[in-house]
Amino acid sequence: TEELANSARAHRNNLLKETVDSVNPMRWEALTELQKDAWRAYRQALLDIPQQEGFPKDIVWPEEPKL
Repeated sequence: TEELANSARAHRNNLLKETVDSVNPMRWEALTELQKDAWRAYRQALLDIPQQEGFPKDIVWPEEPKL
């Protein structure tokens, strides 16, 4: 299970890097407050993955918000 946990964390970190943390400041400022809230919630849900009850075998991955 340690290998599964490491793999899940790596996938989560990649999602954070590729989808959330890559939103540039100009694009971020163009988002509505509702869109910003959705992205904040998505980021937090990704960070919370290791605390899910089924982690690392049964993970519910959050859905990426639309820009």
